[in-house]
Amino acid sequence: MERTSPAPSQALDSAHRISVASIAVIALIIGAALSCGEAPPPTVGGMFRGGPDHLGAYPAAPENGRGVIEWSLQTAGPVRGSALVDSALVYVGSADGVFYAIDRRTGAERWRYRAGGPIHSSAAAWGDLIYFGDRSNTFYALERSTGRERWRAETGSDRPFEWGNEGWDYFTSSPVISGDFVVVGSGDGNVYAFDAASGAERWRVETGGRVRASPAVGDGVVFVGSADGVLYAIDLETGAIEWRFETEGASNSSAEFGFDRKTIQSSPVLTEGAVLFGSRDGKFYAVDASSGELRWRYDHSTPWVVSSAAIHDGLAVVGTSDGLFIHAINVETGQEAWRFETGDRVFSSPAVSGGAAYVGVHDGRLLSLDAGTGENRWALHFAGAVMSSPVVYDGRIYVGCDDGRVYSIRLEEGPPPLRAVYWDEERVNWNTLASHENVRDYFESLGYKVVDRFQLSDIMESSIRDEARSVVVFAMDHLPETVAAVPSDTVLARRYLEAGGKIVWLGLPPLSIERDEEGVPISFGREPAQALLGVSFDRYDMDQYGAFPTLEGKRWGFTDWWVSTSGVEVAEVTTALALDDNGGAPAWVKNFGGPPGSGFVALWGTYRPLPAGYLEQIRRVAEFGIGAAVESAE
Repeated sequence: MERTSPAPSQALDSAHRISVASIAVIALIIGAALSCGEAPPPTVGGMFRGGPDHLGAYPAAPENGRGVIEWSLQTAGPVRGSALVDSALVYVGSADGVFYAIDRRTGAERWRYRAGGPIHSSAAAWGDLIYFGDRSNTFYALERSTGRERWRAETGSDRPFEWGNEGWDYFTSSPVISGDFVVVGSGDGNVYAFDAASGAERWRVETGGRVRASPAVGDGVVFVGSADGVLYAIDLETGAIEWRFETEGASNSSAEFGFDRKTIQSSPVLTEGAVLFGSRDGKFYAVDASSGELRWRYDHSTPWVVSSAAIHDGLAVVGTSDGLFIHAINVETGQEAWRFETGDRVFSSPAVSGGAAYVGVHDGRLLSLDAGTGENRWALHFAGAVMSSPVVYDGRIYVGCDDGRVYSIRLEEGPPPLRAVYWDEERVNWNTLASHENVRDYFESLGYKVVDRFQLSDIMESSIRDEARSVVVFAMDHLPETVAAVPSDTVLARRYLEAGGKIVWLGLPPLSIERDEEGVPISFGREPAQALLGVSFDRYDMDQYGAFPTLEGKRWGFTDWWVSTSGVEVAEVTTALALDDNGGAPAWVKNFGGPPGSGFVALWGTYRPLPAGYLEQIRRVAEFGIGAAVESAE
């Protein structure tokens, strides 16, 4: 640790110049907007981790509830940054190089801005402007309501890695705002402070490595780590370095280890007069914020600590990489309070709200843990790693995923849903769906209970009796006699739907194939399915047409078009999830009075094998509006 004298700002090079005339015009525009326009909607803290201290703590949400997918929006690349949320919009970038503004209620895209490179940072808001950086080391200020660019600043090229093979350079620095300063790190090794209104550079501080951590600000001091293994404390007003704290990794040679043992990628957290942060040297540090003296450190041995901590009742909740766990450390003593084994890496930073800690895992889970004890409450499964750090707002979690989607997850009180997949070995001859075993195995791997025709009736009866949310995916297009002995509205399957149950149906329409006692087909008819569901199926035949997701279908989880059989009349169903060439609905929902997301969901409509990638879309549709499952902590 050492003190250094203030260094004057370097002269702006051509990559950083913003003309005086441009600044003047921008200042006039902003002044007029702030004086005459409506105030922008409030945001969640306005920046990464909720505020300049990066506590990762959000207003209380339902504590003992379940997570229910409300909508998702598909981008064209992994989403690893965190969302910024206000009362109207969700702002988030993607590796596809697009910055999105999404309607918070519906999931519809409101505007987009094409940046110069992949976006792996989180945004910050100030007044009517929103700020973020991209992989090309360009920093942007956009109008929040329209996405129109106000100014941009280009920093230098990425500083070479010390060794050259550090790797896992996934995230870029997210801006922090204090007063009218916007502070952000760059891959060129500098920390920059810009004027929030004009984009004029106020100062820059050079470090010894790429700056991927997101700065925190407290009491007029900026705290930020660098790939050189040093934590810097910088005066916000002048850019003078107050002190430097060298981690153990600062003296390491990553080449000797064969992997990075130096970089500070974890963003600092300010609490109780201390700066808390992790490092790739395998340590988690608490440093005195005023002096830079070490208070304590927690040794993870070799696993990196890329995750940033969230603070809950004197505990710092944080994840590790190859340690494969999330744990809580006492902020005052540095002692571990609890540990939850994840079985996979954690780069996501936890969010705490209402006594729960929400955090993503590389295996595609979003976990809800008790922030005080580490007990696992529930988990949602996605099709890609969850490196994005969750944000909680208005009883919802917003998080990105490597499947390219941004998710809105509503938190609801109540027990977890029952999830089952119907497959009966004794009724295989009654099935025509070619992919039935693949469907069974896929959903079983996700924790769905495989049930036969007798267990199916038990689940439907118990769901009706207990008023429990549930979903049954039919891996076989056979509705057994245990739940559909008579094709009328009095049968169990219909009563289950009316009580708020959910059936996801693949293959030919239910009850459309009349069979003998051995399951041999005798005839095809539409009337039994019509009697059961109130849908005529007059359009239905074996013709093959393109099926194109509707906006509602995309909200439920469809991504791509496919080739399907003819659709049904749109007017006869509650929701058309896709439309075919002739205006029919080849994928649809018929709701029978239950909550949104429930009812009979028809998706495939043919005996042919499911196309590649379709199972994941089925899963998203199946779990839309239903909720997360409880998992064992083992």
